[in-house]
Amino acid sequence: MYIPLRRKLIIIFCLLITIPFLVIGTITYIKYTAGVERNTAELSYQIVNQININLERYVKELDRLTLMPLYDEEVMSILKSHSHADQRAAYVTTDETNKMNLFISSLAFDKAEIESILIFTNDGGIFSNLDQSVRKKWDWSMAQWMKAVKEKDGGLTILPPHDASYYAQTKPQIVSLSRVIREPYTNKMLGLVKLDLTPEGFGAMLSSVHMGSSSELRITDSKDEVLYVASGGTSRAQGSFIRASAHSKYTGLKVTALISRGELREEAHELTSYTLMVSLIALMTAYAAALVLSNRLTRPIAHLQSKMRQVQQGQLQERAIVASHDEIGQLTEGFNMMVGEIDRLVKEVYETRLKEKEAELSALQNQIQPHFLYNTLEMVNMLALQGNSLKMSRIVSSLAKLLRYTAERQERLVYIQDEVRFVEAYLEIQELRLGDRLQSAIHIDASYDYCLVPKLILQPLIENVIEHALGTGTGTGTGTGTVRLTLSAHVDGDDLILSVKDDGIGMTGERKSWLEEWLYARDHSLALNEEEPGGFGRIKKGLALRNVHQRIQLHYNAPYGLYIDDTAERGVTVYLRLPIHWRD
Repeated sequence: MYIPLRRKLIIIFCLLITIPFLVIGTITYIKYTAGVERNTAELSYQIVNQININLERYVKELDRLTLMPLYDEEVMSILKSHSHADQRAAYVTTDETNKMNLFISSLAFDKAEIESILIFTNDGGIFSNLDQSVRKKWDWSMAQWMKAVKEKDGGLTILPPHDASYYAQTKPQIVSLSRVIREPYTNKMLGLVKLDLTPEGFGAMLSSVHMGSSSELRITDSKDEVLYVASGGTSRAQGSFIRASAHSKYTGLKVTALISRGELREEAHELTSYTLMVSLIALMTAYAAALVLSNRLTRPIAHLQSKMRQVQQGQLQERAIVASHDEIGQLTEGFNMMVGEIDRLVKEVYETRLKEKEAELSALQNQIQPHFLYNTLEMVNMLALQGNSLKMSRIVSSLAKLLRYTAERQERLVYIQDEVRFVEAYLEIQELRLGDRLQSAIHIDASYDYCLVPKLILQPLIENVIEHALGTGTGTGTGTGTVRLTLSAHVDGDDLILSVKDDGIGMTGERKSWLEEWLYARDHSLALNEEEPGGFGRIKKGLALRNVHQRIQLHYNAPYGLYIDDTAERGVTVYLRLPIHWRD
């Protein structure tokens, strides 16, 4: 299924933005919540442990108060006088009441957390620091709690919330500490001491601890009965709370903190909500940026694709607009260069084929049977020898060599030695024609003999020297002066340099510039204006050097070709740069 690049980029950008955001947000929320719960659990444990220590200290202080009657002889004496259970409702003297009230009041002094301190005698009497609100006698209907105290057999008993009916008005859910008072020597039970605590008793220790509106802090006894609950909490599902507890071996009490997970997560929810709002804004901004970026990426590609379709249809003049200097801009520039090069190559191939067709047509029009021509030249040579004309024989023999080389050798690449032999034959004819006006020398090492070069690249340069360096203009031999022509070869790196040098009349700077423009111009419509009459019609001149240069360029491309040097005082040197090739 075809999916446009722009849509792919938008999808990829959105996924790359959204997925990490969701993963990071989820992990952050989980880690943050877990960290809060862990830190809260550790802090809660420290708090309940400290509360447990304070509670233990507090109970020890109250326990000390319950032992004080044992150290007061008058109190012990009064209790002994009322220790007989069969003497219930025995008369209590005013002196006994005053002494007991004074003793109990001294114990309760500056103890706001103590509701009252009571001493219950075996004969049903009650001594208390509260004269008006506590009954003077008790019966078993008021003392259901005594059973638990007696089971301790003198040990401290912490009584869970219970109704205290020995008050003038029954007080519900009183928490108390109680102990049996025994005679030290006989271990006989003399009565019970009981400390009733106010709700502020435990609350004073827990008032500085705030566990949250949905959390609670409770104190329970050894039977897991609740003595006190802070924060007004009611029992809740265990799975919804973080539990931290501490147990006292001395008192048997356990302090438990229940912290609501929901309340802890409220802060995480607030943070998450704020983060989510900011993240949504960032996501929208990122999505918009992704849309703009994808458009900027795909628009040049779509434009380039459109131009490619036009080029595919043959419109090689089309060029894409380079809108940036990044990789896409470089790709567009490369596309333009490629199309330009293709256009140039198409034109060159087209023109080359036209030239080949013209050459074939010209060859057909001027074709002469080779054997007939060779036989005719042999006959002329025989007649020259019979007439003792050696010069004529040499001219005919050299002309035959030229014709054989051009007519029979169809290869595009030939050995240098064959090209040199062709030039030697051509020079021999020209030297016989021009006499002493033309002197030639060939300095090409035999090690280059089998190096391959394009066919017929040296003769046009020799002909150019004869045409121009001698100053004849038409090559008819009417000029004056002597020209020395030198053909040489040397190696420059991996290239072979062939040079044709003369010491003729040279050329002006203006003519050199014009000739170089003609040689290296890409516009094939340019033409030389020099013409001369000859044969049938008018013959254009100046094509030889250009044809040599173009043939080398077609074979090897730049930087190979023909170059002109006129820096010497006299004459001109023409260089041919070719890569060194050997036949396999």
